[in-house]
Amino acid sequence: MFAIYKKGQGASARISVGVALGLIAFFSACALHGALINLPVFYEGARVPLVNLPLSWGLVSAFVFFLLCAAFAALLVGCFEVGVAKVDNLGKGVVSFLIDTQAELNKVSWPSRAELVGSTVVVIICAVILGAYIFGIDRLVTTVMKSIGIL
Repeated sequence: MFAIYKKGQGASARISVGVALGLIAFFSACALHGALINLPVFYEGARVPLVNLPLSWGLVSAFVFFLLCAAFAALLVGCFEVGVAKVDNLGKGVVSFLIDTQAELNKVSWPSRAELVGSTVVVIICAVILGAYIFGIDRLVTTVMKSIGIL
């Protein structure tokens, strides 16, 4: 029933996007729990084992939200073919994009350490020179404006 689209291709990109979507889902669920924390508990004394949190409707809502986000991320990133054309096409498009992205990143010519340090020094020097130039022009304009009585 379930088949993975282009299995083994774009694994690094899929894992990276899956982890990012998982973190977004986790922090969104935590925010939802914080917003719904004052909802009533199922019954007095009900607690979640291991974390010792009261079992409230807010916690259950946040957990269900997290599971739905995780299932959606798995469909997109893993691209499980579920037989629903719209979902399958969306997943295939996302996975194809991730595979192409990883292929393009493999073609990139990354700079050596010396090239990186040299480029960084050039950028810092240019930023300092540009800042000094803007400071000088600002001082000049301020002095002219004060001398003619505008400031």
